[in-house]
Amino acid sequence: MKELEISVSEPRAALISIRSLTTGGIALLPTDTLYGLHALASLPGSTDRLAAIKGYESANRGFILLVAGVGGVEPYAELDDYDRDFMAQHCPGPVSMIFRAKADAPEDWTTTGEDGEKRIAFRIPKTEFLNDLLDILGEPLLSTSANLAGEAPLDSLDEIAKLFDDKVKIYVCDTELESRLRTEGAAASALIDMTCRPPNVVREGRSPFVLSMKAT
Repeated sequence: MKELEISVSEPRAALISIRSLTTGGIALLPTDTLYGLHALASLPGSTDRLAAIKGYESANRGFILLVAGVGGVEPYAELDDYDRDFMAQHCPGPVSMIFRAKADAPEDWTTTGEDGEKRIAFRIPKTEFLNDLLDILGEPLLSTSANLAGEAPLDSLDEIAKLFDDKVKIYVCDTELESRLRTEGAAASALIDMTCRPPNVVREGRSPFVLSMKAT
């Protein structure tokens, strides 16, 4: 049985979510694309906890870091003017970006590219609830879709709760998001590899980046 379900519209939803996250819990939160599993990135073992409930077997699993703005990306990713211009144009929104990680970026937050260099992925979400959480926390959240490894993302809180049950500490419900998902279907954010020029569209999402960016 899930520990707690609360509506995103309730004033105490943010406070309870922060309490759960800062004490090591995994929270199901609505994003600008679909429901996601989240953990506080700075807490030891957060990536392992997320990987365990997702069923990942590879140690080189990648999670996206949610931050409130470009200032949350700068300390951990190697950025140039092209990257900053891209984020100014496309963020906030349902666009996740892969960058080269700085040498001192936390190891748990990175994956290894085919060239042997470390990569790190970020998104700057465009939802009031998540932005409020990130502003209060002042640090990144690890984020991943609410499904088992290799399976399609789920689009209703009830289905997600049946799958993860009490492995998730808090479920934050968003009826507007669920209505949109029923109409449009579940689709993750676009995923753009910013380590090459032109950037490579790894996952299209709902945004026509291949056309708008002339990306590969």
